[in-house]
Amino acid sequence: MSNTNKDETVKQRPRKKKPIDETGRELKYKSHSTIYSVTIAVIYITLILLASVAASFFILSVGNDVFALQKTERSAEINLGMYPTILDVSNELAEKGIIRYPAIFRLYARLKLDDGENFIPGTYTASSQQNYDSLINMFLAQSGERRIVTIMIPEGYTVDEIIDLFLSEGIGTRDGFVDAIENGKYDYEFIRRLDALPKDKNRRYRLEGYLFPDTYYFYSDWEEEQIINKLLDNFDTKLTAEFYTFLDKADLTLDDYMKIASIIQKEAYFNSDMELVSSVIHNRLKDLSTYPKLECDSTVLYAIREHKADITQKDLEFDDPYNTYVYDGLMPGPICNPGWSAIYTSFNPADTDYYYFVSRKSGEMLYGRTLAEHRSNVAKVREENAR
Repeated sequence: MSNTNKDETVKQRPRKKKPIDETGRELKYKSHSTIYSVTIAVIYITLILLASVAASFFILSVGNDVFALQKTERSAEINLGMYPTILDVSNELAEKGIIRYPAIFRLYARLKLDDGENFIPGTYTASSQQNYDSLINMFLAQSGERRIVTIMIPEGYTVDEIIDLFLSEGIGTRDGFVDAIENGKYDYEFIRRLDALPKDKNRRYRLEGYLFPDTYYFYSDWEEEQIINKLLDNFDTKLTAEFYTFLDKADLTLDDYMKIASIIQKEAYFNSDMELVSSVIHNRLKDLSTYPKLECDSTVLYAIREHKADITQKDLEFDDPYNTYVYDGLMPGPICNPGWSAIYTSFNPADTDYYYFVSRKSGEMLYGRTLAEHRSNVAKVREENAR
């Protein structure tokens, strides 16, 4: 039996080890106060509420866009080209302010459209107060009498030839096209510049030169002014801000350059000759005291309203303001609707000292600096043609 005394070792609970870091130092933790915990909780709840409100607002906004419940009234012309995709349609609607959420429209349209259903090309008037269903159905609708017509306008065609193209497809009337060309209201800078020029009673057609040659798709029931506007819109895309900046400093007007371009288009068979033909015209215009008349056969043909291979002396003397053998300087208006190469080279002639040109039967051009050189070239061409 053992006796207990005062120096007996009293057993104690082992002390819990404090955490230390890799250097052996004791790690200390901050104890969070009640105020801190409440603040964190309030911030967390607030963020949840804000996210909920934002989500609710977005859902309401999307719903309003889809069903057009409360939208500011706005209408716009929507142009759908050939084979329009859902992406094309949604972007066009968004750009024109008809819908706010193109991605939602695409998703909705894909769910609504049956396999094989496609949007119909054309020009539509859409309203922001139309819901998605109404818009989709509108782009699917097509009149039984309506058909899509492809028109290819060659470079160098005149207004009369272009009108004949449309009439041959049963589109419009001659009087309707002439009225659209002479009196139509078009919102383009080049039209404003053209209409600001002094009126020339001898000009055959107001918009001759500006109906850009290209391949187009039209509806058979389009109005003549709508068709002409599409051709003008194509021309407008070609004239950049740099062109207008150049024109503001140039001695010639845009219409002058279009007259030159129309001659280039008719005279130069190969594109490689265009800048050289342009140089001849520009050189003569810069020295009108020596070369008052341009003397271009293409202007004679426009004046006599006839296509022919051989121009007679009587033709050269035909009294018409478009005949550059009879009248000085440029014609009252362009003699055709030139393509882009002719337009570009009218602004950018080659740097030459040529004042004459003549065409060979092959289409190749011969150029002369002096009248003697030109006469020699003409004799060469006639000899070749006589063989």
